[in-house]
Amino acid sequence: MIRRRWTTLISLLVLIGIMSGLGACASGSAGGASADATPTPIPTSVVPSNPTYVVQRGDVIRLLQFSGRVAPVLEEELFFKTSGYVDQVYIRRNDEVQEGDLLAELEVTDLKNQITQKEAELQSVQMNYERRVTEAQNGVRAGELNLAKLEASTSETSIISARINLERSRIRLAEARDDYNKSLDRDWEKEEVRDRYAEAVRDAQWSVEISEAQYADAQKAQQRNGYELELSQMNLDLAKLNLSEIKTGLDVTRTVLSLERLTDQLNDARIVAPFTGVVLQSSIMEGKQVQGYSTMMVLADPTELEVSADLQDSEMSELAEGMSVVAEFVNRPGEEYAGVIRRLPYPYSGGGLSEAVDDEDKSTRITLEGIDPVEAGWVMGDRLRLTSELERSEGTLWLPPQAVRTFEGRSFVVIQEGSAQRRIDVRVGIRSDDRVEILDGLEEGQVIIAP
Repeated sequence: MIRRRWTTLISLLVLIGIMSGLGACASGSAGGASADATPTPIPTSVVPSNPTYVVQRGDVIRLLQFSGRVAPVLEEELFFKTSGYVDQVYIRRNDEVQEGDLLAELEVTDLKNQITQKEAELQSVQMNYERRVTEAQNGVRAGELNLAKLEASTSETSIISARINLERSRIRLAEARDDYNKSLDRDWEKEEVRDRYAEAVRDAQWSVEISEAQYADAQKAQQRNGYELELSQMNLDLAKLNLSEIKTGLDVTRTVLSLERLTDQLNDARIVAPFTGVVLQSSIMEGKQVQGYSTMMVLADPTELEVSADLQDSEMSELAEGMSVVAEFVNRPGEEYAGVIRRLPYPYSGGGLSEAVDDEDKSTRITLEGIDPVEAGWVMGDRLRLTSELERSEGTLWLPPQAVRTFEGRSFVVIQEGSAQRRIDVRVGIRSDDRVEILDGLEEGQVIIAP
């Protein structure tokens, strides 16, 4: 064991000697170069310094910039109100159309046949209605004439005459009885004379009975005439009621309503120009299946232009109708135009719920002042950059946004005081892209160290 250890130690010493000799040879071959070499210095680390800002006094203005385009004041999306296959398209993009022009329609051959049939039915029903009205009017007229005839034939003369004759007969009877009674008191009167007085009383009595019967007949005749007048009036009232019922024209009304329903279905399958203008867009093709209420065309009136902008809710919440705007063409920088926000969509506009229901246009509309876009040669679709001043504070303290730090809802800055730094809480006001208004906590001229 001891011998093995010594053998290992001797081997190691021999190996170290060989390596040392090789190193010496290499140094000799390098010549004197190693004698002139100097060690490479280690670079000194650069300690970075944070930028600083000085609290200044000036104006802080918060602006909202957004994009817009030259657009017609009157612009409307057109669509079918029902689904189906497109049968005919009568216009193309950029075509000028007149109000009421048929622009496109779906395949509705069966519906058109139903309308033709219903129109023929309506004509027949109207003819029957007119005939029935004429007959009812004639019935009313006949009742009026019959009533007038009865009224004309009614007379008080016959009953008055019968009453007078009755009174006269009674008077003659009384006189005859008086003469007969007086003859009884005259003893010298002959029996033949008394018999004639008695006959006169009898004749007078008969005359009274006849007059009474005639008077009774005259009363009954008058009563019968009254009944006939009442019946004639009732018939006339029924004739008038019949005429009124016929004039309501329920059959005609039902047929007209059916025809109108079919016509509405036909109109739902058509696109008709609501006003005179130019077709800006058209995505409709014959034979293509389309869904109801999907936009097929966009129609615009090019005779009156303004600026339109599609904004986010966060942007519209910052604006108000009547607010001033500065517009600048994207391709003509430096050419600015003043304008005002004419309209904001609901619920940011001044209108109520009825406006939201009636107007589905969600764009913001800007009217430019002192210029007519049409006369100025503006083209629909030209892009503009719009700027609106939201807030302004003049002669106030301000710092760049990067100089103000925020932590857990607190705003603070770090100031340089000689060789030391100190944190100060500040109260900020208006924030713009390049300036933050300092309301409290700092003074003009103080040096702020940025993060």
